[in-house]
Amino acid sequence: MAKTYTEEEKARRVTHFRRVVKYRGLFGWVFGIVGVVLFFFGVKNGQNPMIMINGALFAGYGAFMVWQAKKVARTLDRG
Repeated sequence: MAKTYTEEEKARRVTHFRRVVKYRGLFGWVFGIVGVVLFFFGVKNGQNPMIMINGALFAGYGAFMVWQAKKVARTLDRG
C-alpha cells in the first residue's frame, strides 16, 4: 500500500533530497582531491603501492560521487 503525501510533504522531501545531492557532490570533490593528494604522496615517498592504491580508489570514488550527483541534479531540474 503506497503512502500518499500532501503537497507540502512532497516539497519538503524534494528539498531535503536536493540538499543531500548537493552535499554528495561536495564530498565527492573532497574525496577526489584527497585521493589525488594521497596518490602523489605515495609516488613521491618511495613508490609506496598501498598509499597509491588508496589514493586511486579515493579519487575514483570521488569522481563517481560527483558524476552521480550531477546526473541526479539534472534529473531533478527536468522534472
